[in-house]
Amino acid sequence: MKKGIRKILVVTLALAMCFSMMLSAYAATPEAETKAASLKQLGLFMGVSDTDFALDRAPTRVEAVVMLLRAMGEAEAAKASSATHPFTDVPEWANRYIAYAYENGLTKGVSETSFGTGDADSDMYLTFMLRALGYRDTDGDFVWNAPDTLAKAVGILPESVNTTNFMRSDVVLVSWAALGAELKGGGQSLAEKLMTEEAFDNDALDAANAKVGETKPVPVSVSSLDKLQQALSGQTAKVINVDTAGTPLIVTGKLEIPQGVTVVVNRGSDFYIEGTLINNGMLKVMGANSATADFINYSVMAIQNGGKVVNNGALALEASVIGDTVDRGPVGGQLRIFAGEFQNKGSVFLKKGAMNTEGGMLAVIEGTFTNDGTVIADGFQIDIASTFINNAGAVVINNSYISTEKGDSFTGDGKLTGGAIIK
Repeated sequence: MKKGIRKILVVTLALAMCFSMMLSAYAATPEAETKAASLKQLGLFMGVSDTDFALDRAPTRVEAVVMLLRAMGEAEAAKASSATHPFTDVPEWANRYIAYAYENGLTKGVSETSFGTGDADSDMYLTFMLRALGYRDTDGDFVWNAPDTLAKAVGILPESVNTTNFMRSDVVLVSWAALGAELKGGGQSLAEKLMTEEAFDNDALDAANAKVGETKPVPVSVSSLDKLQQALSGQTAKVINVDTAGTPLIVTGKLEIPQGVTVVVNRGSDFYIEGTLINNGMLKVMGANSATADFINYSVMAIQNGGKVVNNGALALEASVIGDTVDRGPVGGQLRIFAGEFQNKGSVFLKKGAMNTEGGMLAVIEGTFTNDGTVIADGFQIDIASTFINNAGAVVINNSYISTEKGDSFTGDGKLTGGAIIK
């Protein structure tokens, strides 16, 4: 009898420990708590009470819509709206919110008459946020149940978000990241839009940012392939700056950028790929911040002499920050493909500048660009003098200018949204 009781106690204790571990695994992080408080300070997030954000449980579908509208600064407009919806399962308190979101194309139901009473997953909330930024799954910008690639490209899916067990804490992290994300077509962030609508002012945003107090990783500067390899193999550097000071850094052999690492090709630097580069993290190619009669210090990433890039992560061709209206030709960050190939399985984002030529630029001069992911062209242009293959399942969002006037072709069964190709 005593042995049986002991076994029961051991099993009970083990189960209790497992349950405790499960609870701690879903506990909100200090980061989420702080960002929730900062969003509330801006009027963009509410808890279930004045003192409880309930960050350690999943959001319901209804809650996700309400949190989205708050993050967009549209909650008051929703409450004052006369919009209607066809759903019979929406609680009374949420009717105005759901009707407003439904009428504005931000949400749909699970059927013609049911909105759905279950929990919201990451796909649903990311789809909501992408729609709020102006992207449309109905137009083919992304697929509603696979929004991750576009969400990462536009910067609303931080690595700390748990897309498998999506909690209210993850809603907070996505919503906070979305404040800094640019609306479709570029030129204005969501935070800037909200300030123009007087949802809050710049002082309030500064105070919220100060409350969050995010610390940026200390970058490591490299000027040679050996130094870059050492920085990547050390597994401690999260941001690596390529500073070549007029002498290109040439990648030969095989080089891999791991997930969670950002490599920045700094202004005035060149990054040439003549071997194989596999990017699982983030690559940023910077645009100019100044110009003289003799020198404009934008940066260039070039694929040449049989080089190959496999982009599983994100590549951002950043805009110039000169910000004037002088046409100096393209001065944003540039990707140039000569005798080589670029395979995009993640995202490539041409950022928009203050004027057209200040945006990021992609030039397929020789070789091939193959797209199996997402390309967002908000910047200067995609200039195709060779071959651009947009495979089935891939998306090119053309908010700028894509041209095949200089030669070859844009082909494939993938989606092209926005403007047509200039031939």
